[in-house]
Amino acid sequence: MQFIDFKKEHFSHNKEAGHYFIQISKDEVGYGDLEVLEKQDDDTYSKARYELVDDVSKVTIKMKNPGNIRVSF
Repeated sequence: MQFIDFKKEHFSHNKEAGHYFIQISKDEVGYGDLEVLEKQDDDTYSKARYELVDDVSKVTIKMKNPGNIRVSF
């Protein structure tokens, strides 16, 4: 399994909808299942609370608050 780490600075803010999001090209993560883990204060990862929007060419990860995340694919 491969992964990509993102810092909270990578997230964009949708003020109208009240959430933060990051978009990733399917060329980077492929077309299989994704798992999103959030980095904890002790440098471990736990399952993040997020919404995933899967489009033809990209996936969008929406979160209430931005965080340092690891996307496994």
